[in-house]
Amino acid sequence: MIVYHISQTLKEGDAMVRDHQRCMELSRPFIQALEYDKSCFYGMVLNAKYMFAVLKRFGLREWSDYAKWATEGLFEYVRQTEFPDCISRLNCNYFYTDLADSKKLYEMDWGEETEEERSKVHLFEVEVDENRIEKRDMSIYDEAYDTMSARQDMEKALECARKYYTGEHGDEPIWEYLYAGDAVAGRNITEVLGE
Repeated sequence: MIVYHISQTLKEGDAMVRDHQRCMELSRPFIQALEYDKSCFYGMVLNAKYMFAVLKRFGLREWSDYAKWATEGLFEYVRQTEFPDCISRLNCNYFYTDLADSKKLYEMDWGEETEEERSKVHLFEVEVDENRIEKRDMSIYDEAYDTMSARQDMEKALECARKYYTGEHGDEPIWEYLYAGDAVAGRNITEVLGE
């Protein structure tokens, strides 16, 4: 099965890493806090918000997205405790099966960037085993992220995680495909992003 992957770091023929940007390392403390209890998780979020403010003040905001790591921690906690047979978001690669979705996501994530930053982004074809892939609605994850970022609403984010892993989807889903197998960046087709 041919799928598509957007990357700022891959080159054709590169083996793809399943823990991109070390998400597991940054999310694990949130998972551990939830394993203890919900108040510990909230304390962790408040501590992370403080660190975010400090890092932002010193121009290091890029590395301080506490809502991302808290949301990933919530999703992984739900997966481990309620859906252990599902693929972990923290131990997979993300793909899209539709070029139109790839273009839309490229515009959402890099549309406002400078031409120099946009030129660092590449789109690859990747071949994967279609029997080892899970289809999920990324907009449900985005809803959880938004609620954690705006209100630190853990209960809403947990509800979103359950919907995500049961395969529910919204009216206008953005399908992402989780793949925990080995994968290699195939043909670079970045030129289609500008079409």
